[in-house]
This record gives sequence, C-alpha cells and structure tokens, in this order.
Amino acid sequence: MPLFEYVCVHCGASFEYLVRSSASKEEIACPKCASVEVSKKFSTFGVKGGSVGAGASAGDNCSPAGG
Repeated sequence: MPLFEYVCVHCGASFEYLVRSSASKEEIACPKCASVEVSKKFSTFGVKGGSVGAGASAGDNCSPAGG
C-alpha cells in the first residue's frame, strides 16, 4: 500500500495518506479542515535516480571505519 503526500487546496496543510488500492475511489480529506479539495504532491522519495557507476553503490564512496 503506497503512502502519498497531499496538500489541502483550502487551508494549505500538508499531510500523508496511505492509499489502500490504486483502483479505490475513496475521497481523501484534509485532517486539519476536513476539505476534500486536496492535491497530490510530487515526492522526491519516489524518484529513481541515475546509477552511481558500474557495479558501485552509494555506500562504496564511504571511508573505512577508523581511517
């Protein structure tokens, strides 16, 4: 079940909502003002980045412990 970020159009509050199904037509309401006028925010967490290098991972750039 994906977690999406929303912003309320009415009051401007940002919040997260756990969507049970992509086919679900349930209304998402702002927890602050109860408005259903919400907009999905673009989340950088879900963006796939480019590769670090052939066979390398982000952890390979770290210094060895104690060194």
